[in-house]
Amino acid sequence: MIVVWKGWGLLVVVITALIVVLTTVLFEKLGWSVAYGAALGMLFSAAAIWQAGNKFNSPLKNRVLLDQQTGAEVILKPDHSLFFIKMQYWAFIAGAIGLVMLVNLLAGRSS
Repeated sequence: MIVVWKGWGLLVVVITALIVVLTTVLFEKLGWSVAYGAALGMLFSAAAIWQAGNKFNSPLKNRVLLDQQTGAEVILKPDHSLFFIKMQYWAFIAGAIGLVMLVNLLAGRSS
């Protein structure tokens, strides 16, 4: 029997928001385009989400328990996901959004 332990999936939103805000504030202080700060912030947040997701969803965190009454093994697995997508895979989505933003800015199609 496998039991899934739900966890910190909402951390994806928190990591993204913090990094994007920090990069846009930094770019504004430096006098650079805030839009580039947001695009690079999305790319940086993708890297941070990937690292955090791989750490939180690591198979090394699986635990095998033994039910004393039945003798059955129960495996506890962490599942840190947001909308049924594991945390580390949100890094691809955030990276793609950041890349599209950056390409649009470089092509001169800022919104």
